[in-house]
Amino acid sequence: MGAWSDSREVTKRCFSVVKANPYMMAFPVIGAVAAVVAMLAIVGVGLAVMGLDTVTTEVEKAAQGGDVATLTYVEALIILALAGYAAVLVTQVCMGALVSAADMELRGEDSSIGAGFSAAFSRFGPLAGWAAIQTLVGWLLSAIRGNGSGNNAILAIVRMMVAAIAAVAWALITFFVLPLIMLRGKGPISAIKESTRLLKQTWGSRLAGGVRIGGLIFLLAVLPGIIVLIAGGLVAFLTENLGVGIPVMVIGAVVIICAQILVSTLRAVFSVALLHFAEDGSVQGPFTAAELQSAVRVKG
Repeated sequence: MGAWSDSREVTKRCFSVVKANPYMMAFPVIGAVAAVVAMLAIVGVGLAVMGLDTVTTEVEKAAQGGDVATLTYVEALIILALAGYAAVLVTQVCMGALVSAADMELRGEDSSIGAGFSAAFSRFGPLAGWAAIQTLVGWLLSAIRGNGSGNNAILAIVRMMVAAIAAVAWALITFFVLPLIMLRGKGPISAIKESTRLLKQTWGSRLAGGVRIGGLIFLLAVLPGIIVLIAGGLVAFLTENLGVGIPVMVIGAVVIICAQILVSTLRAVFSVALLHFAEDGSVQGPFTAAELQSAVRVKG
């Protein structure tokens, strides 16, 4: 089968698992909401500690071109760093819970939201370490990407391309990290090493891209959602018909968010099935060995 056929069939298989166990989609939803709450809480506490009047004064000073006090700048960076880490940690705990639940369902056992979170909290330490690594990598990729404020357009494009390639490579070599932490008791560093080893052992060293899953969801939901979102924006800002444009934009955004939640759930389910296959060739759930073998793109 070709790349599109592989992605389509794998996505359908994963969807059949999620359709039979719709509670799985609650994990990424809880993760997204809890991440926002955690970030707002830490920022709120940070602002209270710094003093709202002080922060307001420094912001006004910066807006007028003045220099921000070094202490205020450092405190703001610490607060943002803690808020970002908290969001990643909450997300990883929720996705770890999903991985645990998916493993039980693929093995023919019943699981639940409570069982998934119970397993995740029992592995909180390794998940916290993995969240720290993910946060640091995210900052590094952002630094490579830059803020686009420079005048050298070619350099900005190169930096974006390098960051995109690095992000794809990182996502691939760490594809098994969460399942290894949750199901095999690995620490974050050993999980990264084992994930890389399993990929090379099963698919060789000629890896050419990421795992083939979610293409169908992108085509049927994400892309139309983007089109609807843009169309709503054009209606709202070009014709000034906000009564039509804004609701259309909301519909497009909701479609995109729902699609992303579904893709996150599918990838978590598939990472568990693919881990079993990579470790000993066993096939869990509705997949076939051929589908699992062709799941990772390799050079021809």
